[in-house]
Amino acid sequence: MKRWLWLVAATGLLATACQFQPLEDPGLGDRGLTSVVYASDGSVLAQWHAEEDRALVTYDELPRHLIDAVVAIEDERYWAHAGVDLRALARAFLADLETGTIAEGGSTITQQYLKNVVLTPEVTFDRKLTEGALALRLEEGLSKEDILERYLNTVYLGDGAYGVGTAATHYFGKGAADLTLGESALLAGLIQSPGTTDPYRNPELALARRRVVLERMVGLGWITDAEAVEADQEPLALQPRRSGEVSRFPYFTEEVKRRLLDDPALGETATDRYNALFRGGLRIFTTIDPLVQESAELAVASVVEDEAPYAAVAAVDPRTGHVLALVGGKDFYDEDDPVARFNLATQGARQPGSAFKPFVLASALEGGVSLENVFEGGSSVTVQTDSGPWTVDNYNNATFPNLTLLEATVFSVNVVYAQVVDVIGPERVVDLAQAAGIGTALQPFHSIALGAQEVSPLDMASAYGTFAAEGVHVDPILVAAIETHDGVNIYEAVPVVTEAFGRDVAQTLTGALTEVVKRGTGQQAKIGRPIAGKTGTSQDHHDAWFVGYTPELAAAVWVGFPEGQVAMEPPTTPYTITGGSWPAQIWSRFASGALSGTPYGLLAEADISGQVAVEVDTSTGFLAGPFCPREHVHRIQVPRDDAPNVICPVHNPSGVVAVGSGELPDVIGRDLGAAVAALNAAGFEVKVDYQDGGALSPGTVFGQNPSAGYPAQAGSTVRLAVAGPEPGSVIPSIVGFPVDHALSELGAIGMRVEVIETPESNPADAERRPGMVWKQDPAPGAPATGAVRLWANP
Repeated sequence: MKRWLWLVAATGLLATACQFQPLEDPGLGDRGLTSVVYASDGSVLAQWHAEEDRALVTYDELPRHLIDAVVAIEDERYWAHAGVDLRALARAFLADLETGTIAEGGSTITQQYLKNVVLTPEVTFDRKLTEGALALRLEEGLSKEDILERYLNTVYLGDGAYGVGTAATHYFGKGAADLTLGESALLAGLIQSPGTTDPYRNPELALARRRVVLERMVGLGWITDAEAVEADQEPLALQPRRSGEVSRFPYFTEEVKRRLLDDPALGETATDRYNALFRGGLRIFTTIDPLVQESAELAVASVVEDEAPYAAVAAVDPRTGHVLALVGGKDFYDEDDPVARFNLATQGARQPGSAFKPFVLASALEGGVSLENVFEGGSSVTVQTDSGPWTVDNYNNATFPNLTLLEATVFSVNVVYAQVVDVIGPERVVDLAQAAGIGTALQPFHSIALGAQEVSPLDMASAYGTFAAEGVHVDPILVAAIETHDGVNIYEAVPVVTEAFGRDVAQTLTGALTEVVKRGTGQQAKIGRPIAGKTGTSQDHHDAWFVGYTPELAAAVWVGFPEGQVAMEPPTTPYTITGGSWPAQIWSRFASGALSGTPYGLLAEADISGQVAVEVDTSTGFLAGPFCPREHVHRIQVPRDDAPNVICPVHNPSGVVAVGSGELPDVIGRDLGAAVAALNAAGFEVKVDYQDGGALSPGTVFGQNPSAGYPAQAGSTVRLAVAGPEPGSVIPSIVGFPVDHALSELGAIGMRVEVIETPESNPADAERRPGMVWKQDPAPGAPATGAVRLWANP
């Protein structure tokens, strides 16, 4: 009797609720929304949230089988009742009275939604009656579809995921609209007890619960037996579980976060900006290009080993200012690395060495100096400055003859640039560098000409982008647009465009920097298309740089140790690291991948007509003879009247004739194929010696004996020193290439190859790069013996 009195009272109270006005839409309550960060191709980079991880979806985005799965297992009469299922409520009350406890059974989806956003979590009869009364009132004002949409955006689905939109990404790496029947049934099964059926911790229980949901759907006639069997056999393909807020490209996304938290566009106060980012459900569209970013990461990994120095890469589109890639360290999430979360690409400021000389060159060109102007050579020079005499030595104390400004740039001759900065004044260099995009504070000291003041890789990439854009600077842009969760645009990036210097200056500068890569210190940066760039090495080899550009891409590469003041010399590194070695190699491999499929753009070229090519032994400053050490011989262009004519007496016996008197062809600087063809055509035999060519590209001839013009008998043998390694002697780098290309290249050197088809760790990357090699063993540069194992995406 007591039970029936209780039911009558409850029914009366619920009926009374119907006399009130419809309940005002509670929305999502005071819950925060998850902000989503997107790459330029629309893929998700990160999700930021405070207390709850929640991304909204609309009812129209929900697949029918997800709706049916949730309704089937949580409230099968949802479409028929008015907010309260009296049959289920009566059954639950009777069970409660039997046991003397109060359970949550009997709540409809409408009631559960109200519990999530309006009511407290306490479990009492009074609260249950209030829940029912409010449910009746709510259904007077909202449609079933609206209520279900709100419910599915607020329900907790375990592992920190609130709402089906977040859960679909969290567990399966996809949007809710793309969920399969099996995935939908699994999510629906989590609602009752998300901790117990957590698919990461308890996959067997999660799959068993999925089967219960599918059987309920069959029982209701919403799917067929065959569909249920097929869904039940779907493998549990979960996203790799991530602890905390783990981003896809963390050095980039953390830089975006840092800048937005300081941007008044998101709020007047720091609290306002924090709430907007972590509770506002924003959609943040960034400029990063995943393929360019992956090319940068692969390039660094292929050159710099884990135990070696660190590397940073920053790349921008010179035309738009969009930041396309940032590599700020080795592993952002490495808990054992004290500098793991310090962004070396944006926060790290280091001396750029000679990579800063182009700003001196641009200032000089703007001031009326030309590339043809000749400056005094030598190995050392002393310049009088306001703070006293300043003595400058060339790298490795190299001795050069009098040089044009162009040749001093190609071979990075310090003594010439010390004279240039003294002529134009360091103040002019500071002004131009800052106009071009260098954001760090610069002091007008003469030593600025040799890169003695600190800059960041992003600033250098942006400033060299000004060279590529013919003197027009566009401030770096990391965020293109921001929308609210309901699609309202609240931020659109407006490019800040300024003219740093004239087009004529930029084109002349570019012409000089293309020569640096063609035949100077930057040869290892070659990529088979026109590029311009400059190497840089700081004092005692603490920092090494290569910064280069095409019309479509400007990028800076830095290599060094974060703590600074560590010389990159043996035994710390395999050999002495300069800007022309590892940084140039990284740049070459990165740009080759980043520009794959991009049509070639044209760059200005330097005019070297009216000059002659001579070989100089920089250890003595004399004209190189056949017995000079080839590592000290540089081939330079000089005005005909300034060409040296005394052969080095230190390394050559008396009686050696001057260069040019014979008919032996000059093949220095050519690739091996062209050199052999030229010598054979002149009647000479060739013997090749592969040697360490330093910064030269493999296959480049950097020495010949006898030298060009030296008297030689037709049919005699000319020995060529060629930058190694010898083809086929070491394993090439084939990461990032299609499997067919890798097999062809490795087969050509007689290597046995084992291909393992397995996706790389990030499913999105594996899907975008089918058939691509993502790992190899042994590493590039290892002796070409035995077999090579390749890991490739299916």
